[in-house]
Amino acid sequence: MSKFLKQSVLSTGFILAVSVLPGCALSPQIISLQTGSPLASENDQMGRSALVRVRDLREETDKLGYRGGSSPEQAPLLTQPSLQLALTEKMQNSLQQQGFGGTSPFDPVKVDLAIDEFNYQCNEGAWVSQCELMIELNLTISKEGQIFSQPFKIKQQRSVAAAPRAGYNEEWINGALDKLWLHMMTQVRVTDALGI
Repeated sequence: MSKFLKQSVLSTGFILAVSVLPGCALSPQIISLQTGSPLASENDQMGRSALVRVRDLREETDKLGYRGGSSPEQAPLLTQPSLQLALTEKMQNSLQQQGFGGTSPFDPVKVDLAIDEFNYQCNEGAWVSQCELMIELNLTISKEGQIFSQPFKIKQQRSVAAAPRAGYNEEWINGALDKLWLHMMTQVRVTDALGI
């Protein structure tokens, strides 16, 4: 085979490989959400119970977002357990650590957490290089006729060399959620509303 023919074959092979790249779609990922509380443990029992309700107000409650790529709709970021169930357990565990639980003659404190936004998004195209995570939760606490309500949000952006693996996304999402959770549950206005 002549040198010219070899170069032509190699060039054709490279062009074919490059032309195939834009057609590659990323696969879905399943993220395991941590339900444990990031708060410091406390053992003092308050002798008061709490009713917890978590509502997912997003349009697409079965996913956290999309991984981007050439066909982002084919690359959703799914969760296990569901976001609503994970945050319900997280709130119950957090309140237990703060002394709630057991039977009490007092009316229970009502804690309502609305998921207004939880969106993971990467850029579209053949090469994924930017990803963004936005979380917005609205916490409402009702106790003895007093109502406290406040939104809490976090936004993080990361530059990546390629579409992140599931382990990377899992660590990022759980870390961002714990950071927001700690900020939310240790706010003075929140602890005052809970009666802690």
